[in-house]
Amino acid sequence: MWTRWRADLARPETPTDRREVVFLSVSSALIVGIAYATDPGTGVGLLLVAAAGVALVMGGAVERLSWDIVAVLVNVPLAIAVGDAGDLEVAFFLGVLVTLYAAWHLGSRTRAMAVLAMSAAAPWIVSAAVPEEEIAWTPWVAANVFTFLLGRNLRSQQMLIEQLEVAREALAEQAVAEERRRIARDLHDLTGHTLAAVLLHVTGARHVLRRDLEEADRALVQAETVGRASLDQIRATVASLRTSERGTDPALPGSAELMSLVDEYRRAGLEVSGVVTPAAASIEGPVGAALHRISREALTNVARHAPGNRVELVVDLDEATDEVRLVVADHGRAPVVEAEDDGHYGLLGMRERARAVGGALEAGPTGDGWRVEARLPLDADGRERFLP
Repeated sequence: MWTRWRADLARPETPTDRREVVFLSVSSALIVGIAYATDPGTGVGLLLVAAAGVALVMGGAVERLSWDIVAVLVNVPLAIAVGDAGDLEVAFFLGVLVTLYAAWHLGSRTRAMAVLAMSAAAPWIVSAAVPEEEIAWTPWVAANVFTFLLGRNLRSQQMLIEQLEVAREALAEQAVAEERRRIARDLHDLTGHTLAAVLLHVTGARHVLRRDLEEADRALVQAETVGRASLDQIRATVASLRTSERGTDPALPGSAELMSLVDEYRRAGLEVSGVVTPAAASIEGPVGAALHRISREALTNVARHAPGNRVELVVDLDEATDEVRLVVADHGRAPVVEAEDDGHYGLLGMRERARAVGGALEAGPTGDGWRVEARLPLDADGRERFLP
């Protein structure tokens, strides 16, 4: 209990907006003027009330002046001025304003309630000191309670707005980071696939250049074709980043294009076989795109690190777990360096794509090559939609 109370007292005070100084100045001048016009008192009493008004304005103008201190500087002169002869009663509105701003800006509820008690007690003390003047203390107490509740409500709304702003900035930063990761994955997959395919064709052309010019020319034409197609894809990717219109973007490749991907690497010289079961042959949407991108990156890694190995690609649907399973494994030469040595970007991108659709990916060396296995879930609605 004591620890909680100390923590409450230590809560910071939110600064008062400097634009409030104008409101406080005008309000203080009006209250002092109306008090003197409706119930004039002595010159000393008017000076004390004016001093209370100046203290109220200083509460908004001086950042280091806490509102509980301002409450003392306002209520004490008010009580002395009005209690002298019961005049200038309207000046108690200054105490009501102090209660409002203290409840609004003081983080400590205990300190805010102390200000409420001080401002509400001042009219009651004055009415007890000069009963013949019939000071109506009850409305002043009610006014202070009302402004206290109003001030605490304003503070709650202000804190909520600040929290929402922090959350908005965090979400904006997260969105930017996710977009950068997405662009990095797309560029890595696109350029890695392009370079791997082009290098396979160029390597094939170099091997047959001296004994078969026609075959070398065919391989170079294939390399040129792949390069031009990839350049078009890069241009399309850059164009999509420059516009917010997504309705005309081309559809992302899914599992239906996996055999075309296998044929592309086969034509480039990679010994690769592919098996896509009928149940998994028409998966589109995020899961289909993830299957295609992971497969392409896995084949690219084989082309870069072990182009002489035999590669198997298998995609099937696990009825028991309602997951689509992708396996890309190469056999032949054992891996000399792990794919993760290359900046980790290839495996990192594949794992991110799997996690993005709620799946998981495992990759690692085997006795004679490398194996990548991904499991991507399909919900009931998605499965019914994707299956032929």
